[in-house]
Amino acid sequence: MKITEPKIPLVKLVYMLKRATEDWADKQLCCGQQCFNNAHLPMFMSIGTQGISNNTLASKMNVTKQAASKVIKALEADGLVKSEKSPTDARSVMLYLTPDGIKLFEHLKTQVTYLENKYEELVGAENYQIAVEVMSKLIQFHEGMKCPVAI
Repeated sequence: MKITEPKIPLVKLVYMLKRATEDWADKQLCCGQQCFNNAHLPMFMSIGTQGISNNTLASKMNVTKQAASKVIKALEADGLVKSEKSPTDARSVMLYLTPDGIKLFEHLKTQVTYLENKYEELVGAENYQIAVEVMSKLIQFHEGMKCPVAI
């Protein structure tokens, strides 16, 4: 009779992957570069090299404008982001990476791409793509269930 291991609950797997990813980020992302709170990473990377409006960023990240502003102020204080009035909408503010922000963005992008490639090597390109699609659908499901949250 074959004894199988008990199935690990999805919530535990997500928690374990989150912790492992955060540990990797703490050790790898900031090597030799200016570093900041890793909780700011998704918002920082969403600004990108072309810039984004504060309203679009908050919507994209599914957070309130106030929560986005709090993170943006911290990134501005770190010298990574600058804000400017929108040339097309006086009520909106555009966010751009500073030269230091662009350097860090490129470094982070390289490190994340390296990790994604390692994941693909580990499980195969097809399984990796399936995993990304499944996680994306689970995120969409949860985002449809709740209101924006503060960070």
